[in-house]
Amino acid sequence: MQQLMESKYLKDLFEKSGDVLVREIKTANYNVPMCIFCVDGLINSMVFDQAVLRPFADSVTVKECKNQRELYDALFTGMAYHGFVSEVKDMDQLIQGVMSGMAGLIFDEIHAAILFDVRGFDKRSVSEPSDEGVMKGAKDCFIEVLRTNTALIRRRIRSRYLVIEQMTVGRVNRADIAIAYLSNIVDMDNVERLKNAIKKIDIDNTPTPAFIEEFIISNRSSIFPQVMHTQRPDRCSSNLTDGRVVLIIDGMPFVYILPCQLPMLMQSPEDYAENCIVGSCLRTIRYLALILTLILPGLYIAITTYQHQMLPIELALSIQNAKINVPFSSAVEIFGLLISFEILIEAGLRLPKTVGQAMSIVGGLVVGQAAVTANLISPAVVIIVAFTGIAGFTLPNQDLANAVRVIRFAIAILAALGGFLGLMIGITLIITHLCSLDNYGVAYLSPFVDAEHKTHKDTLFRYPVRFFKYRPEGIAKKNHRKQK
Repeated sequence: MQQLMESKYLKDLFEKSGDVLVREIKTANYNVPMCIFCVDGLINSMVFDQAVLRPFADSVTVKECKNQRELYDALFTGMAYHGFVSEVKDMDQLIQGVMSGMAGLIFDEIHAAILFDVRGFDKRSVSEPSDEGVMKGAKDCFIEVLRTNTALIRRRIRSRYLVIEQMTVGRVNRADIAIAYLSNIVDMDNVERLKNAIKKIDIDNTPTPAFIEEFIISNRSSIFPQVMHTQRPDRCSSNLTDGRVVLIIDGMPFVYILPCQLPMLMQSPEDYAENCIVGSCLRTIRYLALILTLILPGLYIAITTYQHQMLPIELALSIQNAKINVPFSSAVEIFGLLISFEILIEAGLRLPKTVGQAMSIVGGLVVGQAAVTANLISPAVVIIVAFTGIAGFTLPNQDLANAVRVIRFAIAILAALGGFLGLMIGITLIITHLCSLDNYGVAYLSPFVDAEHKTHKDTLFRYPVRFFKYRPEGIAKKNHRKQK
């Protein structure tokens, strides 16, 4: 410990780093030495001067200290120039604090250090969410700074029971992670299970969200999202009061919410900002769009290839006339256009916004119309694929929409191979898989599969607020009632 807490070790370690300051200073009267350790660009220089350097110029007590023990006691216990001060006796903890924006005073003789929280690095301002549109509701969103995100949650939940536990993950990049929950509502088994999953993460760096997600989800082989992410503090707070756990990661402008169920992914905060009838209609449209975007291409392939007698005569003749000069089968047309549609989406995401919009217009209208005119695809297929894509855009959760995009291809392949039999096999496999998923002890299709009818009033339909009297029983097992 003595060797690790010496300032010489830090000087050698950061000798080639120009932004890391490791500098020895002494008191005025008795020349008691100590070492300043901080990173330029991560600290607030004004706060640093007032909180760390000011006592050496203004305080008579500091000037009269004869050794490092007296100086340490004067700065840590006797002075009040800064409220957020902590004692450190472990070198790894000291480096972790300084690398996150704190400033340290190192006392070699007593093998201890003082950390001052003087973080002041540049950060993005709190603005309107970019991925979750807001019409009636709060227009602030999470940013990439952990403490700002925890403050946004504290502003909305002013409860003594709100607990925010902090952990670190990563061997090289020691990323800060916070777990938030309401101790009087949450099931502590879920909290402990999440904490144990985080402790098992043994990786150098966690640069993207998927690195964390793969460790905290229960079923890694499933394509369906098992954690919900949100940029909106109001949505996060609402789920906290329902008994769920929130995971906040420094450097990511959103938070994770779990346990997560499929109905959560189909809900939008705007459902609760509108009249209950309007909200229920919008939610019903989303479920209908989910079904259509999944099975519509496969249904078209199955009908036109195997069971065309199911169509009305006029519609069958219209489709047949449109396909007379098209040299490809319905399956080839559907797959070709679906792949083209996915390519357009990816190109639009990668290009700058102005170029991406122009590319979408050219690719979607000009090329599509030219393909129909050249008899490469039929107009009916263009309508089917376009409606399928638009229906997929109505899903509120992007992770769920991405999963649906992949499953859409699988169902179309089964329909091309077996017609309606293949289509029904695909639907059966999806339902069976969804029913088998378990997320932190809660069924993925809950509350659809629950026998408890008290929590069914916020699923397919959004009932008036006066009916929201109970929390989900599988999540808040002890404190079940939330409204009289």
